[in-house]
Amino acid sequence: MALVEQATQEALLASGAEVSPGNAPSGISSTKPPQKKARIGPVGKKASSNGDRPSCRLEQIPLEILAEILSYVPYPTVILALARCSKYFCHILVNNPSTTFIWRSARNRCVLPCGSKLPEPTANFTEASYAAFVFDYGHCEICGDHIPRMYTSYSLRARICYKQRCRDTWNQDKLIAMDTREHPRYKGITSWIPLMETTHPIDTTARVRKQDWRAAVDEYNRTVLEHSTIEELVAKKDPLAKKLAAVYDLSKSLICFRDKWETLCATTQRSNETTAARIASREGWTLHELMGTRTYGLLHRSKTAILEKVTHEDYQMVRDQVDKEMVEHRTRVSRREAEAAYKMRREDVAAHYTRLKSAPNPVEVLPSLPEFRKLSVMKVLQGRGGAKDAGVGEELKDSKLVHALLANNLSQWREEARSALAGVLGFPGWRTASKKKVHPVDRLTARFICKKCSSKGKGGEALTFAEACGHRCACLNKKQRARETWSASLFEPDVKAIDAVTMILAAIGTTAEDLKARLLVDDMQSRLLCTACPAAIAMTFEMAVRHSKRHERPAFELASEDDARLHLYGACPVKSGLAARLIGGRPEERSKKQYACRHCQQAVREAASAKERATTPIRSASVGAADQEAVSNAAVDPVSNDSNAPQEEHRSPAASPQLCDDAVGVTSAEAPDTSNKRADRKAARMAKGQAFSFDGLRSHLKEKHRILHIGDEDIAFSPTLA
Repeated sequence: MALVEQATQEALLASGAEVSPGNAPSGISSTKPPQKKARIGPVGKKASSNGDRPSCRLEQIPLEILAEILSYVPYPTVILALARCSKYFCHILVNNPSTTFIWRSARNRCVLPCGSKLPEPTANFTEASYAAFVFDYGHCEICGDHIPRMYTSYSLRARICYKQRCRDTWNQDKLIAMDTREHPRYKGITSWIPLMETTHPIDTTARVRKQDWRAAVDEYNRTVLEHSTIEELVAKKDPLAKKLAAVYDLSKSLICFRDKWETLCATTQRSNETTAARIASREGWTLHELMGTRTYGLLHRSKTAILEKVTHEDYQMVRDQVDKEMVEHRTRVSRREAEAAYKMRREDVAAHYTRLKSAPNPVEVLPSLPEFRKLSVMKVLQGRGGAKDAGVGEELKDSKLVHALLANNLSQWREEARSALAGVLGFPGWRTASKKKVHPVDRLTARFICKKCSSKGKGGEALTFAEACGHRCACLNKKQRARETWSASLFEPDVKAIDAVTMILAAIGTTAEDLKARLLVDDMQSRLLCTACPAAIAMTFEMAVRHSKRHERPAFELASEDDARLHLYGACPVKSGLAARLIGGRPEERSKKQYACRHCQQAVREAASAKERATTPIRSASVGAADQEAVSNAAVDPVSNDSNAPQEEHRSPAASPQLCDDAVGVTSAEAPDTSNKRADRKAARMAKGQAFSFDGLRSHLKEKHRILHIGDEDIAFSPTLA
């Protein structure tokens, strides 16, 4: 901002304005805050980058030597391009009157092979502006596209592209043909309106812009209505008419020069392209490859720009360099093709790995994808050379030999992994002759944890043997993953998960070595209750292993199928994988309010059940007291003598021992069932009133129950809750 203020003050001082004492220009308040912040950082960065930029060699050449170099330029277009390269060249070539001779000399040398010469400019042009006026490209006046074409009409300063639609629009909507025979009174107007050049020997009709014609007619009619003489108007327009006549003559000459210039450009370009195609064919290259080389491409473009043809001698001077660049180009192409083929083979291997992982019933354990690529048969397939046989997808699908070799490699890898991970569990070199003992890594107690992930706080879940074999650390970036190598030393036993599994197996009366342990665990389904939670919730075996990490002292109990604590799970069973599926995406399902909290459900149910159990003995006692009173009243009160009344209506339960026993039996048997049903209904009503979206349920669990990582056992899902 200081630089801006200083520049403002200098400009005002130069113009004679006063400057206030507070280092601020007069008329500008010094206390007014700036509207924009001063960009100090980026400006300094740009300055440093400009300082690091290599200097231009041409700027270091003295002006006299530069003028001598430019004296060999055949056309002003080269000087025009140089003047637009930088502010330095614009200053010394355009804004410097002493360099006008450079432009004039180039214009005098601008003689086409056919003998046509660039016309002399009129007095209103400088040499630089005249070169830009003649040779510049621009935008089409109709469609607005930038086109590499000179003016269509120099007199009208109009540029139209080659599209027929634009030409028709230009002729019909923008131009008007002046026929003085139809309007003889407007005959004199044509002298002070810019006319479009006509070089056709037959069609000599004068055409002007519609807007210019209408403006001139309006001025003419206004002059007549104001009682001014036409002679006065003609005299007034006489200087303009003389200038337009000179411009029209120059424009006609420029149109002829332009046509020959464009013809020469097209001829030169075709000739140079033909020469390049002939050279490429003779050398055994393609035209695209030859034009893509740095040396010949520069030669071709430079010669075409100055309208010179590439000769055989020109090519012989750069042939060795072009051949060297072509060898480098062919090497790059072959390397690029080999890399593309290698990438395709790797993609085929990854697709085959995905196919094996997503098989309907995958029986065997698979390594991670990087380890799968390191198998010997995969190395051979991926590293096979040649770009023609790029893909290996068909071989991986159909080749029996590849299938057999891959099965053998996977079998060897699995045996090594089983032995190594068994050592991690504390069974190095484990062997047994018994067929009734399960291998340590196949037991339910085979639970691992990744040391690297746990140290980063990103992998606290227990891994089975299959999950450990396919594990890839999530805490690593892309480069670290590329260098990562799978090893059993990366894992350690998950002691807490192993203790929880041992506890559960002991509760169902089996051990991890038993072959039937897995079948017994599968039969449990979701009848495993965590009694360490404030309200016991049900879960499956795998959920219990993960759930055990929440408690310092986990405790589990196997409930029977008719356990009252499982009644609510009949309508809303536990859904395995629900939490992972919702966390991974599915925004529509996440937003629906169809999820309830298991902990709150079970807590309400237990509270209602306890209340019902507390009130049931009181009700039984009151019923017993009423029966005793009825028996005593029956013994004291006389029986009614009304013969029409039935005798059974006056008999008390005590008068019939069988009836009394039945009544008491029904009350004592139905009381627990009634209390359980009432508790279940109350819990269901509470759950429906406390329905959450999935994200709302996660927030509820964190705030009320201090559960940071939601699990399937925490979710009560039912579409009827919505």
